[in-house]
Amino acid sequence: MLRRYSEFVGRMIEALTDPKTWLFALFAALDNVPNSLINQIPIIVVSFGFTTLQTTLLGCVGGVIEIVTIYTGVKIASRVSDSRAWVGIAYFVPNLLGAFLVNLLPWHDKVGLLSAVWITGEHGVLFSWGLI
Repeated sequence: MLRRYSEFVGRMIEALTDPKTWLFALFAALDNVPNSLINQIPIIVVSFGFTTLQTTLLGCVGGVIEIVTIYTGVKIASRVSDSRAWVGIAYFVPNLLGAFLVNLLPWHDKVGLLSAVWITGEHGVLFSWGLI
């Protein structure tokens, strides 16, 4: 019993001193910043002054963007060797940028805010790769 405990503690210390562990934790934390925004897209779009029908139609754009980004991300990563992390970073930057723009743009800039909401849909590439 004591031997198993010491093995567990040794593995725990090894994991906590590994930089990959901390990078993955940082990635997980930063990837969830725009995630809360995505859950509230209909509320945000209605507050821009669009009707319920227009909000529903504008919500379809996010799904198309997510499908296109997952497809292109997988295609690029499969054709270029050892590029999975770089493609992930390239798709992660616009995702965070969109979250910041939603918070920093003036409220009367509907086009900018709507575009910022849409580019946060790129987190699908990162989320799907995180499951692999």
